[in-house]
Amino acid sequence: MSTPPVKTALPRRIDARKLVQREQQLSGTVPLDSLPRLASSVESVVGEVQAELAFGRDLQRNQMADGQLQLEVELLCQRCLKPVTEHIEAEFSWGFVWSEEQGKNLPKSLDPVIQDGDELDLYQVLEDEILLNLPMVAFHQEECVSRDKFHHGEAEAEADEQQENPFKVLEQLKGSSNKS
Repeated sequence: MSTPPVKTALPRRIDARKLVQREQQLSGTVPLDSLPRLASSVESVVGEVQAELAFGRDLQRNQMADGQLQLEVELLCQRCLKPVTEHIEAEFSWGFVWSEEQGKNLPKSLDPVIQDGDELDLYQVLEDEILLNLPMVAFHQEECVSRDKFHHGEAEAEADEQQENPFKVLEQLKGSSNKS
């Protein structure tokens, strides 16, 4: 029996310049406790966040990385308010820069990633990418709220409204004064 390969955690801090020079590839997972903004945006993360990155230069000699990530999250269904699992897959192309001015000069195909100082917080940049790829509204693909219950609830609301309508009495008074 062979054991499945163990996924190693990606490094939290990287020097993009060195990785670009070496044309290095990174593959691994991101520890969930290192993604607090993701944790507060979803009900839960199912499994691990897996990511792959390939560093290099594009044809214009820009320092860049192509990558992809995938994970599964549970979000709150906006129909039934119960958890719904969403599979998130994202592909990205980053251009590494050291100022906003440099970022403006990148081609549109590269998303600027500013590296302040000697190191870049890779987890933070990956977390940004995940958050950008979460669906705006989550809901089950199949019908999760019965239409009969919905319509029955509407009928009850109408009946309650008729019973509690304060103008019903005025309508009756107006009707009896017209008969006189």
